[in-house]
Amino acid sequence: MFSDKDCRAAGARDDSQPNRRGLRFSCQGRSEGPDRVGARERDSLGRHPSAYRKAPFAVVSQLLGAMIATLLFYGVFGFILARLIGLRGLWSIAAAPAFATTVIGGSSVVAPWLGLRWNFVPPLLCAAVIAIAVVGVRLMLARRAATAFGLRPSPMTAGAWWTAAALAVAAGILALRVMAVLGSPDAISQTFDNVFHLNAIRYITDVGTASALEIGQMTSPGGGVPFYPAAWHATAALVVQLTGASIPVVVNAQTIVIAAVTWPAAAMLLARTLAGGRTAVTVSAAVISVSVPAFPFLPMDYGVLYPYQLSLALAPVALAATARLLGIGGERDVALAPGWWALVLIGSLPGVALAHPGGFVAWLALSVPMVLAFAWRVWARARGWRTRVLVVASLAGYGVLGILLLKVLRPPLPTRLWPTIMDPVSAVVDAVTLTLYYPVPASVAAAGVLLGLVWAAIDRTRESFVMVASWAIGVILFVVVTSSPWGNLRDALTGSWYNNWPRLAALCVVAVAPLAAYGIARTAQWAAARLRLRATSAAVLGAVGAIALLAAAQPGLQAAADRAHHSFVMNASSPLLSDDEAALLSRLDESVPEGTVIAGNPYTGAGLAYAYSGRPVLMPHILMDVSEDMAEVNDGLRDADDDPAVCHAVDDLDVGYVLDFGSREVHGGDHALPGLTDLEDSGAVRLVDQQGDARLFEVVACGRG
Repeated sequence: MFSDKDCRAAGARDDSQPNRRGLRFSCQGRSEGPDRVGARERDSLGRHPSAYRKAPFAVVSQLLGAMIATLLFYGVFGFILARLIGLRGLWSIAAAPAFATTVIGGSSVVAPWLGLRWNFVPPLLCAAVIAIAVVGVRLMLARRAATAFGLRPSPMTAGAWWTAAALAVAAGILALRVMAVLGSPDAISQTFDNVFHLNAIRYITDVGTASALEIGQMTSPGGGVPFYPAAWHATAALVVQLTGASIPVVVNAQTIVIAAVTWPAAAMLLARTLAGGRTAVTVSAAVISVSVPAFPFLPMDYGVLYPYQLSLALAPVALAATARLLGIGGERDVALAPGWWALVLIGSLPGVALAHPGGFVAWLALSVPMVLAFAWRVWARARGWRTRVLVVASLAGYGVLGILLLKVLRPPLPTRLWPTIMDPVSAVVDAVTLTLYYPVPASVAAAGVLLGLVWAAIDRTRESFVMVASWAIGVILFVVVTSSPWGNLRDALTGSWYNNWPRLAALCVVAVAPLAAYGIARTAQWAAARLRLRATSAAVLGAVGAIALLAAAQPGLQAAADRAHHSFVMNASSPLLSDDEAALLSRLDESVPEGTVIAGNPYTGAGLAYAYSGRPVLMPHILMDVSEDMAEVNDGLRDADDDPAVCHAVDDLDVGYVLDFGSREVHGGDHALPGLTDLEDSGAVRLVDQQGDARLFEVVACGRG
């Protein structure tokens, strides 16, 4: 589906006139990068107070309730399955969101085939079926039922306490930062894509389907969008149904959980898997997870890329499972047979893909070093030529399959025309210093990478090769997408991410995290050995060092949070929805009867009436299939008394109201719909509500007055 990330890709055309068969869009007035915040906006951000203490208690409690509900779904649909499979400790915590997303996304596709509406029942049934199958297998393989069910609590060792503390600190820091970015519990991202995301959640609750094969019908009833990754939207819809919280609040709650819990747990897991389960690695990985603002902040700031954020946050779990399946990794806290590790991968990877295919392609790219390391080990241990021929043939088949997947998962060409933004030397410098998207380098993580490269050269283990190669892949992809002069090569390598550099900037963080954590941890261990520190002294100095590193990372994190907050500020000049417009939308149910359709220009934010009030709108997204009847309304409603064709369209579509949010559009363009402008002088409508310049008109023409 096209979105604002496709704006520049479409050639930056200024197609300002609406087409009767569909809407085109304009990039006029849009500035792409992080420098788009001008001096006036930065001043206003500096004075913008946190609204949490001033927000009504009901809204704050909604946010907390929605966060708890999200964690509850992760626990019921994911954590229990992880424990039943045999995962323990950090593995069970980090894998829970991935398993839950697989269950939710998979059951959302199957539910319509079984005639089930979307609510908690389909994922609960899906999780139950999987749990019964897992328990059955474990009962056949295990000697004791307690071992088979895997629910007996694990003892809390010193390492477990360090892991819990590190995750808690990382989660606390990220939660506070994300809340600062949002500014208030019910803030919305003032970006193009958010019109679709918010309305899609409402669509799911109304229509009763969250299938990735059907959600595209919201904007393309004729089937023009046969697939759209909807696991993020399906999860949000479940939370809305369970808590009754507003959609903006649920979106923010889910974002906080993904950024503050899912991501650091997954990053710590991947680092421990590759660099070993030592406490130093665990703590270092937690520090790195909060040290590079390009993830998780960038997907909140740009796009907005909520599904992609979820997919990348889950990807490290799939990568860790891949490593264990291939016998790679220094972390041995959880001992499972290869078959069970295959099940962990199968349980996590569909969730990554159903959240967003970009995360699946990220797994595909970053798992290449693991496959090569595994193949080399098999080659080295082979005693005959047959095994080595099999290795070569398998690698060839793997390569062909990978190329085919890259082609299949590549979006259409018009969406992949994003330009390069810098020269190759600058791109390399930015990648090495981790100055990704935001102009402040992530110095702590960059230093960790440098140390990791040194220690990898010294240790020369299979795991260090995987970490270095994964980092190199992330860097290469970033450099290629931002600066490659060879268009065909660039499209071949980064086309699956729309050739869109902010997406690769976020992915680069996933690639960097294990190596950076390894570098810091290995250095800390070396220093402790040289100083001959006792365990207690090493622990104290390690904690002090971690605190110092966290403090050193905060200025960059603060700068990124300030810039990201700009996308959530709601005032009179907000690009998508002003405070007056939001106030008018909040009371639409007082004026508009249920089921009556509201017309309005979606570029101005009028389409969000659906998400806010539940009242259907004529155009729930900016880019959608526009029928002949819709075009008649958009082009001629203000003169409906003189055009029977318009009245016929009004009746067929049951358009009863019109929202007029002026001419300000989300990208600063000009896409006025002639039939929905200058309504104050039209006899076809009458004013029924107004908040500032935002106005709601009732259609009185065509015998409706």
